[in-house]
Amino acid sequence: MSEASVSVKVKKKYNIPGYLFILPSILFFVFYILYPIVFVGWSSVYNWSTLKNMTFVGLENYTKIFQDKVFWTTMRNSLFWIITTVPIQATLGFFFAYIIEERLHKKKGFYRTIFFLPVATSVAVVAIVWGKMLQPYQGIITHYLSLIGIKGQMNILGMPNTAIFGCILANIWEWTGWSMIMYVAGMSQIPEDMKEAAKIDGATKWKEIRYIYFPALSSTHKSLLMLGIIGSLQTFGLIYTMTGGGPNHASEMPGTYIFQMGFTNQQMGYASALSMVTLVFALVMTIIQVKGLGAGDFMKKGDE
Repeated sequence: MSEASVSVKVKKKYNIPGYLFILPSILFFVFYILYPIVFVGWSSVYNWSTLKNMTFVGLENYTKIFQDKVFWTTMRNSLFWIITTVPIQATLGFFFAYIIEERLHKKKGFYRTIFFLPVATSVAVVAIVWGKMLQPYQGIITHYLSLIGIKGQMNILGMPNTAIFGCILANIWEWTGWSMIMYVAGMSQIPEDMKEAAKIDGATKWKEIRYIYFPALSSTHKSLLMLGIIGSLQTFGLIYTMTGGGPNHASEMPGTYIFQMGFTNQQMGYASALSMVTLVFALVMTIIQVKGLGAGDFMKKGDE
């Protein structure tokens, strides 16, 4: 037997434990991610409310989607959600991270915990608390608005023009801490000699941020952008608890609309088609981001 065949056998022998280690992850992916996607794609070409009562309709559900005004409202709300929440959360997260890591000298862990606490809080709790705060007569936000001269009924969540802004405000409060932690991790990787060189050259704090921190944190910016896009399209609990997608679908998001069509209206085939279109939209947005800006830390291979 040649040495090459022996080495191949040895490699195969030692690879078996590796496959066993990744087997749980593979099974999880197959049963909880791949299978649901395949099932939803298959069921989207049927008209059904239960699995025992399925009628093949082909692409009829997809044709209905592009004639559905509510669907286009959800897409518009999703894009608006992305272009408002993602940059605001990133900006605030960077600001808080910079203050805590570079300007404070004591109790850094305490402030990190305080700002990250909303992220660890249940989305239902966040939605209920903010819903109470935004109530038209008894809400604390309405109370303080009246103190500065804005009086009368301020039903922010009950008016079509302002409902989504109330939900966005709650979302920003909840997830800014995540952006902060990402930037804290990124700042810890910036070499100290770069900071010291900038101080020796007499750079102001603004120039340090502009020419050192921002370029050095480019991978964090890109990662937060990708996570923000995907997270925005997955928004469900906050909207469903605060407004239910109303009033008149003004704050409707893809997740809440899919839930309404599938579980409230019992149009599971149409809800499946909506899910597939939303998935394709998310993939397209992600591909555009990866091709245009890169994917931050997610696509790095090996040491540079």
